[in-house]
Amino acid sequence: MQYDFLFKNGWVVDFESMAVSKKDVLVKKGKIVSVAEEILESGESQAFVIDASQKYVLPGLIDEHTHLNYMNNAMGANADLLCIPSGITTAFDAGTAGWSNFDGFYQTNIVRGTANVKAYLHAAPYGMMCGCIHQENHDPADFAGDKIMESFEKYPNILRGIKIRMCRETLGDFGYAPLERAVEIADQIERKGYFCKVVVHVHDLPKNVGVSGILSRLRAGDLFVHVFQPAGETVFDEEGHIRQCVREARARGVLMDCSNGRPHWSFDTLRWAREEEFYPDIISSDVIRFSQFLSPGFSLLHAMAVCSCAGWDTLEILKRVTYNPARYLGILDEAGTLDVGKPADICVMDIRPTGQVFHDMHGGSCRGNQLFVPLLTMKDGEIVFRQIFYT
Repeated sequence: MQYDFLFKNGWVVDFESMAVSKKDVLVKKGKIVSVAEEILESGESQAFVIDASQKYVLPGLIDEHTHLNYMNNAMGANADLLCIPSGITTAFDAGTAGWSNFDGFYQTNIVRGTANVKAYLHAAPYGMMCGCIHQENHDPADFAGDKIMESFEKYPNILRGIKIRMCRETLGDFGYAPLERAVEIADQIERKGYFCKVVVHVHDLPKNVGVSGILSRLRAGDLFVHVFQPAGETVFDEEGHIRQCVREARARGVLMDCSNGRPHWSFDTLRWAREEEFYPDIISSDVIRFSQFLSPGFSLLHAMAVCSCAGWDTLEILKRVTYNPARYLGILDEAGTLDVGKPADICVMDIRPTGQVFHDMHGGSCRGNQLFVPLLTMKDGEIVFRQIFYT
C-alpha cells in the first residue's frame, strides 16, 4: 500500500538561490505534490506526519562515483546496504563493467535494488578486472565503439558516460591514446542523441601524461575525477595554488569531481582547495566493497564530513551531493530536487557537532566540526530507512 506523508517544519534548500527556509513537504502516491510554508494535516492533506523540526529535508543524496557490481566483480558493493542507510537514493557505478558484461550487472544488480543506480560504461570490454594481473585493458584498439554504442542504445536511461583511467599502473606506454579514443566514441554516441560524457579517473600520472594534456582533450560536461588526489603531478602547483590550465578547463565547462575514496585526497589538498576557493562540482565517495565502512574513506557521509572539517561551506557540500550531480548528468527529472511532481526521494538529515579526529592515508589529521547524520530515507514515497531514535 502506498501511504501519504507530510514532513513538517523542516529546512528546505533552494540550491539555485542557496536560500534555506522552513517548509512542509507533502508526498502522495510516491510523488512530491506540495512544498509550502504550511500544509494542513487534516482533510485532503491527511497523511502520516513526520516532524522535521530543526532538520534538513533534502532530496535523496546522490553518490556519483562508487562501484556497485555486487557479486559479479570483486570491487562491487551492495548498493542498498551501502546507500539507503546513508540517505543515498541515487548512485552511479563508475565503470566497473564494460560492454561485454554490463548486461549481467544490469540484471543481477540494477533492476533488483531499491536505490536508483546509474552507470558509466568502461571503455575496456570487460571493465575493471580487480585482482587480475592486468587490472584494466587500456589498448584503444580494443575499445569497440560499435559495441559501446549498442549498450547506450539498449540502456539510454542508465548509462551516462564512458569511463577511462589515467594512471601509471594502467596506462603503460599508451599515453593519451586511450583518452582520445574514448572521446571519439563519446562524440559518436552524442551525435546519435544519447547522453554520454567522458569520465577520466586521474591518479599518479606517468611521465608522458600531464594534467594539462588531459584537460585539453576533455569537452564541456566531461568529468575530471579525483581532482584533489595528492600523488605525482596534481592540479596544484608547487606553491599549493590551482594551476591555470585547471581554471581554464573549468571556465569552458569541464567538471571537477573530488571522488575521495581512500587514497585520492588529503587534508592538505582539501584545505588548499578551500583557500583557493576552488570547490569541486561534485563530491562523491569512490567506495568499493573493500573500503565500505572502513576508515579513512568509507562512505559519502565520510567524504562530506572531512570536506567540512577542512573548512568547506555546509550548503556548498550539500549542493554537491544532490542538485549538482543531477543537473550535470541529466537526471534532474528524477533526482536532485524537491520540485513538485518529482519522485519522492527524500533524506531527512541532522547535522551534529563533533570533536572527533579524522585521518587521511597520507599522515594528515584534522579535528572535525560536524557530522551529517541521515535520520530517514524515502525512496519513491516509501520509507526505506529510519533511525530507531527518530520517532
